[in-house]
Amino acid sequence: MTSPTDERRQTVYLDMDHLLMLMLMLLLWSSGFLAEGKHISPGAQCETTAKADIVLLVDDSGSLSNQDFKIIQSFASSIVSTFYISSDGVQIGLVLYSTEPKTEWHLNTHSTKHSLLKAIAYLQHMGGDTMTGSALNYILQNNFKPSVGMRADSQKIVVLITDGESTDDILLPSQNLKDAGIELYAIGLNAADMSELWVIASDPKEIHVHDVKDFLFFQNMLCNSANRLVFVKLVNGMSLCSGRLEVRSKPSNQSNQSNQSWSSVCEADFDQQDAEVVCRELGCGAPLVLQGALYGVLAPMWTKEFQCGGNESALLDCRSSDSARNTCSPGKSVGLTCSEPVRLVGGASRCAGTLEVKRGDWRPVYGSSWTLKSAAAVCRELDCGSAVSTRRRDDSSIRFAWKISSDCIQSGSALRQCVSPGSSSSIMEITCSEPVRLVGGASRCAGTLEVKRGDWRPVYGSSWTLKSAAAVCRELDCGSAISTRRRDDSSIRFAWKISSDCIQSGSALRECVSPGYSSSIMEITCSDSVRLVNGTNLCSGRLEVRSKPSKPSNQSWSSVCEADFDQQDAEVVCRELGCGAPLVLQGALYGEVEAPMWTKEFQCGGNESSLLDCRSSDSARNTCSPGKAVGLTCSEPVRLVGGASRCAGTLEVKQGDWRPVYGSSWTLKSAAAVCRELDCGSAVSTRRRDDSSNRFAWEISSDCIQSGSALRECVSPGSSIMEITCSDPVVLIIRLVVLPLTLLLFIIVNCFIHKV
Repeated sequence: MTSPTDERRQTVYLDMDHLLMLMLMLLLWSSGFLAEGKHISPGAQCETTAKADIVLLVDDSGSLSNQDFKIIQSFASSIVSTFYISSDGVQIGLVLYSTEPKTEWHLNTHSTKHSLLKAIAYLQHMGGDTMTGSALNYILQNNFKPSVGMRADSQKIVVLITDGESTDDILLPSQNLKDAGIELYAIGLNAADMSELWVIASDPKEIHVHDVKDFLFFQNMLCNSANRLVFVKLVNGMSLCSGRLEVRSKPSNQSNQSNQSWSSVCEADFDQQDAEVVCRELGCGAPLVLQGALYGVLAPMWTKEFQCGGNESALLDCRSSDSARNTCSPGKSVGLTCSEPVRLVGGASRCAGTLEVKRGDWRPVYGSSWTLKSAAAVCRELDCGSAVSTRRRDDSSIRFAWKISSDCIQSGSALRQCVSPGSSSSIMEITCSEPVRLVGGASRCAGTLEVKRGDWRPVYGSSWTLKSAAAVCRELDCGSAISTRRRDDSSIRFAWKISSDCIQSGSALRECVSPGYSSSIMEITCSDSVRLVNGTNLCSGRLEVRSKPSKPSNQSWSSVCEADFDQQDAEVVCRELGCGAPLVLQGALYGEVEAPMWTKEFQCGGNESSLLDCRSSDSARNTCSPGKAVGLTCSEPVRLVGGASRCAGTLEVKQGDWRPVYGSSWTLKSAAAVCRELDCGSAVSTRRRDDSSNRFAWEISSDCIQSGSALRECVSPGSSIMEITCSDPVVLIIRLVVLPLTLLLFIIVNCFIHKV
C-alpha cells in the first residue's frame, strides 16, 4: 500500500496520452455535446434502484485554468450520466467553492438527468482561494438536510473534485461528515495534494481516492457505494425494469457490506409470485416475461428457493426453502422483464389513453412540443406498436401532474427518468397501435401474424379456427375474419406459441403467448373495410363499412341505411366475407345503432369482389330512420358433395378454397349441426373414408360444433375424409305430411263406402 508520505512526493504530470485525452474532452465540449444535453459517458450505466443522495463539491479556485474547469465539468457530467436520476432514486446536488462555498443547486432541484447535464454545462468559473475545509463544513450544515431533498433512507455520498492544497484545516470538517454517516470520495486533478485527499476520504482509501483520469475505476466504486442499500437488481437489460435477476444477502454488519457478492437465481427456485415482489421492489410495473437465460448467465447461483406470497415489499422478506441447491442447469438463470411504471388509461385498450407515470403515486403527464417521435418512446416502453396520434386535453381544473421534456425522451432516457413534479390542467393523451400485426399481405389486415413481447415474432399454434382469427381482426380494428392457414417454412425460428382457447376466452392476444420456436407459421386474412357485428356467427350481423384510408386509424366504422342497400349489394358483401349467398336482409335485425351512418347509396352489379368496388350515388344521405340499419345473414360456405342429393356426401367447407373435412370422434350429434346449417333434415349417418392420397383438408373439432359455433368457425388447417348423410327435407315432408294425409283420406273414403 502506498503511504500518504509517498503520495506527497508524487507529482502528476500530463504525458502525451493524457494530453490527447484532455484534448478529446475539450473537443466534445466545443462541439456542444454537453450544451445540448447529449453528453456521452465513458462508462456504462450504474444499474441501481438505490436511493442515493450525492453532493458534488467542486473546486472553483484561481489555481484552475479555464481548461481545467472544463475537465471538471466533463467529469461531473460523466458522474451524472452514470446514474438513473429521479426523486425516488439517485439525486445529485452541486456546490462550487473557492474563498466562499456556493450552492449551485440542491439535491431536489433537478429530478432528471437531462436537466442536470444542462445545468453542469452552464457552470461558470470564477476563481479565488482553495478553502476546502470551510466547504466541507458548509455542505454538512446546508446540503444534507431534509428541507433540500436529503432522504433518511438514502446512501449519502460526497464527491470532492480539487486540484490544489487547501488553505484551511480539512481534518475536523471531513471527520464530521464521516461521523454523520456520509461517505467521502476525493478526486485529484493536476498536481493535487494526494496525501491531503487521503485524509479527507473515507476508508478504505484505495477505493475512495482517485485521479480524474481514473474515471472508469472510480465509476465502479461510486456505483457500489450507491448500491449499499440494494439487495436485488436486474442487469444487462434495456432498463432498470428488465434483465438478469441478481440477489445478495443482507450483511450482519455494515463493515461486511463490501464482502457481499451478487448471485444469479436458478429458474427452478423462482416463480410468478416471486417476480411480482421483485418488480414491486424495483418500482416497476407487473411482470411481463419470466424466462431463463434471457439476459445471460452468471455464477455463483443463489442456493435457496424463494417462496413469496406475492404481497411482500422485498424479495429478502419472503420465506425460502430449508434445503440448499448445489447445481443449476445451464441457461437457467432467471431473466425477468417487468413493465415500466408507465400506463395509458381511459382509452379503448392498454395502448391508448391518458399518459400516466408512477413516481411514488400515479400522475398524468403534461408537456409542450410533444411529437409522434416523443410518443413513439412511450409506445416502446409499453411494448405497444408504433405511435399513431398524440393530443393535449384541457381539463377544467388544475391538478398535480408530471412535467416531461420531449427532448429528454428523445435522447433515449426512460420515461420516468425525464419527469419532474408540477401541476397543469393540460393533460397528454397518446394512441399507439396494438402489439399485434399482420405483415407481408395485400393490406394491414392480411398476412403473417406477429406479436410483440419485447421483440416482434411470428405466431404458431394448433387448432386455430376462424373464431380465434376473429379475435386478431378485432384487435387490429379490421373487419371480419375470412381465412386462416398454416405456412410451413424451410427453417425453424423463434416464434410465439398461442393457445386458441386462451384467445377465445377473451384475453388480449399478447397475454396468451409463450416463447417457443417452430417452422409452421400462422397467416390470417381479415376483411379491410366490411364486417358483420353482433351476429350469431361470422356470416351474420349488422353491416358496418369503413372507407379505404391513407391512415386506417383515423377512420371509423359506419352502419349502412337499409334504403341504400339491396340484394345485389348483399351478394357482394357475403362473397367478400367468404360466406355463402344472402339469406336474410332486414333492418335492425342485429340491433340498432347510433350515428355514424354511411352517407352514400351502394349500387353494386352483384359480381364485384368487394363492396367498395361498387359504384355509389352522387348525393349524400343526411338521415336514416330508426331501425333501418342493415342487418344481413349470409349462408354458411358448407356443402355435401358426391352423394345422392345435396344432403348427402363428402363434407366440404370453404375458407378461401373448398376443402374436405376430417376429424375424430364425430357423432350424429355433430353431424346434426351440419344438417341444420344445410337446411336439411335430421342426421342419418356419419362415416370416415380413407383416401389413398394425402391432400389438404380442414380439421374440425366436434366439441366446437356442438358448442353452437358455426361450422366454418371450427375448422383449422390440417387425411381421412368425413362423409355425412342427412335426411332429404323433401322426403321428410312426404313422410311427415303427405303420407299421414293420404292415410287419413283412405280411412275417410273407406268409412264412407261401408256406410253406403
